[in-house]
Amino acid sequence: MGTIGVACAVAGLVAAALLRWLPVRGRREGLTAVGVAGVRGGPKAALAVAVVELHLAGVVDVGRAGRLRRVVHASPGRDASALGRAAWQVFGRELSVADAAAAPAVRRAQEGLRTELAGRGLRCGRVRLAAAGLAALAAGGTAVAVAVQGAPRAGLPLAVLALAVLCAPPRTLAGHRLLREARRLRPLPGDAPAGPEESGLLVALHGRRALRLLAPAFAARSGLLGGRALRETVARSEGDSYGASALSGGGGGGGGGGGE
Repeated sequence: MGTIGVACAVAGLVAAALLRWLPVRGRREGLTAVGVAGVRGGPKAALAVAVVELHLAGVVDVGRAGRLRRVVHASPGRDASALGRAAWQVFGRELSVADAAAAPAVRRAQEGLRTELAGRGLRCGRVRLAAAGLAALAAGGTAVAVAVQGAPRAGLPLAVLALAVLCAPPRTLAGHRLLREARRLRPLPGDAPAGPEESGLLVALHGRRALRLLAPAFAARSGLLGGRALRETVARSEGDSYGASALSGGGGGGGGGGGE
């Protein structure tokens, strides 16, 4: 199985790499800060940036136990992303960021963002990601078999490469280029303050480092910096849905606070 096995493993790795990382160039026009965050860290990072943008716009504030709720009579504005509008909708009642991520409206917006980024060629779509994973697994299994059957110098490096493909983030080469070039053009500003729009983009590009610099108090209180998860047990009945009004959300939030 030596030579044939090595050839099969190499072919599987090439197929996995092509599925995982092509195209080299993607469409960047009109990509929002939320979209850039999605390229960097997927739906979770995109939601974090959407929440930060809502806070910087003054339409969402953080309350007790790190839960967020929208400010009465404030709207996200026409320029808000679809994910930002969905988050603003569910913050009609007090919710943690983790609970907001489970809301149907937010999940639909995240799925739409995932589809958009795959269509732009900046992230690997689910079907291609699954196909790349299967190809990498097959290549890794073949490489291990080659190593076990007496050719470890040929098999083990191929097995390590297959594992690297499986563990790599699902960004395409176009997505990697986008982040690299944008980070070079927009490094963290040190101690200099940044405006709301610039802050959102910096958080999208640099993640937690930018959060600690630009919005440390909000990020810490809302749980965006990690640590102990501040989750609320949410009743998902029709009478107490995620899209409830701010007035009804006040009663639900009080009940949640009393239960903790």
